[in-house]
Amino acid sequence: MRNPIAIIILLVVCLSVNSQSKFSLEQYSYLGSTTTATNTVSPIAHYQSKSNWYAEARYNYEEAQTFSLYAGRTFAKENRFSYSFTPMVGGMTGKLKGAALGLNMELDFENFNFSSQSQYAMMTGNVSTNFFFSWSELSYRPVSWFYGGLSMQHTQMYRTNALVEPGVMVGFSIKQWTIPLYGFIPYADNRYFIVGLGYEWKHDGNNKRKTPPSYLTQKD
Repeated sequence: MRNPIAIIILLVVCLSVNSQSKFSLEQYSYLGSTTTATNTVSPIAHYQSKSNWYAEARYNYEEAQTFSLYAGRTFAKENRFSYSFTPMVGGMTGKLKGAALGLNMELDFENFNFSSQSQYAMMTGNVSTNFFFSWSELSYRPVSWFYGGLSMQHTQMYRTNALVEPGVMVGFSIKQWTIPLYGFIPYADNRYFIVGLGYEWKHDGNNKRKTPPSYLTQKD
């Protein structure tokens, strides 16, 4: 996988030419001397068709030097209380090889937002390397350009104790751009930080309109 970032961008560009849909690109960088993901950059691309079919491509997400691709369908409703559920199936290649089942979920009530991205990954040839991972966030948006709240990562390898990493988060929105900042295990020596950058847009015929970016997950 020589140019995974270019492949992810190409997938989204090709889809945008032929569809009336929603697209987003995100990139996350890890900071912290004690995390193995230090200096790792993880790009993620999302695509949702007008009929709510969904695709997601990731690199350095499940593991460094691993490319993954997921497909599913979104079930959503927008109102005072809005929700979105996207069950997915996917596969990985690179340092990790296998298949996965995933679920993206988002709930909105007035200025509150809860989002979660979870998956169960099944590795080829060695069941002991199977794992469950989820990233959840609860945030409040007092103004249109700022939000903040709590975040948590939950990782459990096959037949091992769960690793739970709580954190705090703040984010800034500038038109279609979003800049989220995370600090995980802030009270411990092995604390680490994540800096994100996201861009999301909708294409509907000849009109483009802003859509606030969803909060994404990332595995260390």
